[in-house]
Amino acid sequence: MWAIMGKLKELLQELRRRRVFRMTVIYIVAAWVAVQVASEALPAFDIPEGAIRYVWLAALIGFPVAVLFSWRYDFTASGIRRTPAAHEDVAAAQSLKRIDYSILGMLAVVMLATVFGVGQRLIEVQTETGRAPSTRAIDPNSIAVLPLESLSPNPDDAYFAAGVHDALITSLSKITALMVTSRTSALRVDSKLSVPEIGRQLGVAKLLEGSVLMDGGRVRVIVQLIDAASDLHLWADTFELEMVDIIALQNEVARTIADVIEVRLTPREEAALAKVDPVRPETYQAYLKGMYQFRQETSEADRRGIEILEEVVRQDPTSALAHAGVAYGYAHLGHSPFPGDAYPKAKLAADKALQLDPELAQAHLALGMYRFYYEWDFKGAERALKRAIRFNPSLSEAHYHLAWLYEAQGPRREKQSLDEGERTRELNPLSPFMIAWLADQYRDACRYDEALSLAREAIRLDPEHPIGWLSLGLTSAQLGEFDQAIDAHRHLADSANWSWSIGMSYAAAGLEDKAREIAAALEQHPSTELPLAMIYSRIGDSESALHWIAEAEEKRVPWYPSLLGWFPAHEVLRNDPRLQARAAALNLPDPRTMDCRN
Repeated sequence: MWAIMGKLKELLQELRRRRVFRMTVIYIVAAWVAVQVASEALPAFDIPEGAIRYVWLAALIGFPVAVLFSWRYDFTASGIRRTPAAHEDVAAAQSLKRIDYSILGMLAVVMLATVFGVGQRLIEVQTETGRAPSTRAIDPNSIAVLPLESLSPNPDDAYFAAGVHDALITSLSKITALMVTSRTSALRVDSKLSVPEIGRQLGVAKLLEGSVLMDGGRVRVIVQLIDAASDLHLWADTFELEMVDIIALQNEVARTIADVIEVRLTPREEAALAKVDPVRPETYQAYLKGMYQFRQETSEADRRGIEILEEVVRQDPTSALAHAGVAYGYAHLGHSPFPGDAYPKAKLAADKALQLDPELAQAHLALGMYRFYYEWDFKGAERALKRAIRFNPSLSEAHYHLAWLYEAQGPRREKQSLDEGERTRELNPLSPFMIAWLADQYRDACRYDEALSLAREAIRLDPEHPIGWLSLGLTSAQLGEFDQAIDAHRHLADSANWSWSIGMSYAAAGLEDKAREIAAALEQHPSTELPLAMIYSRIGDSESALHWIAEAEEKRVPWYPSLLGWFPAHEVLRNDPRLQARAAALNLPDPRTMDCRN
């Protein structure tokens, strides 16, 4: 015992002799000052206060480095010198040896790596925070459902957790008083961020997170509701039930959250959430597998999803959800350069779904897309899309297509178009697709500052996504900044569907030979009527432009109505009676009134 006490006393004396205690006090005071300064400075750089933990982390990492340095070295008037051991000659021991330089180098590397890592993380947090919605205050009744963790040991069961995640979003979206963030944005959240940072990034006041375990015919779901600003848990529960009761569970969670947040349900919403129709487990699981394919956002995955869901409706023709899923899949396929007969198939499936359940928002969405992009029935499309929004106010895709329906109808509906576009952005704040197309709405309204800002925001979110570069180039060309337009559209050179855009920039810049070269190459490929009409129009070749506009009508290209006024570069064609007649045939405004610069 006395020996241990003696050793401890010797250690304390050695620590004092080597000035380790002095260095410790100095370090703690300096770290405290650094943390205090950082807590005041971070908000000034639009970095959330929660990021202060990275400064604390750097301080903790630096502490053992400082202790090690002070044990072995000391600062003197002659520079850094090695602290001699108690039995060493002071003058001889102070000079640094090769090993000392190695140790000092390693300590310097550790500190530099720590400073660099923390600085990089603070920049990332600032960037993520900068993507948060900036056009509105956070709605206290806004909520995002974060991706649910799958507790199943089988990775093939990931579809089930994803499906329950989507279903919870759908159930919550039935409540008009709630603003529910789109699944797309919820999936893009960086899970390394703190709860307050995630809330700020998504622009929501509440977050719902949890996990799912499927075990045979039983399901266990754990969910918790969190206040995003304070990271306080408002409610949590665990549900264990049979698969047949899964719909009832989703609706019960939605009703409970409404009670916790204290929002009032309308009688229609009460009735919708009170529906507890049991499901066939095998039908529901197959439905979720089909819908899971649509998450992949590729045409191949869309087709796989449709095949799965068409088999579901063959096995169970009474499944309204499966019919609506088929309708959604075909509508999504139709909204592409190669629509084929996708839209008529979408309508058949949507009609069947609505016969079984008239309140399925997804079926109304598919029907609205069919009427807008295939029938060119704008009034019918507006009714269908508004019904979709009525039954699911947070369905961002319905707001998106309604925005473009108004956009196609010209300046008289410009405010409605931008309002719906902004609503889409609120519901889907991390979608480069939605934000970039909103940028182009602002370009069409001659609000170029907003257009450029949104296009760059979309590019920051995903530099590989084409629409941000497309919109940036179109806006730059409209401003007469042709070099910037060409540079933006060069980023699309490897994009199968958008590489033609540089032809528009060449034409705008007066480089007609290069523009015609692009157009000639396009004429060798199918389904290029739209870009050909735009490029020839921009060149000033009215006859060629009108030829390809006629081809777009004959082949029922979904965006044909927009070729009659909205798409840029129609200065040459707007006074042509043939274009005016085409617009009149669809009850669209006179093309001469469509230019915001007039």
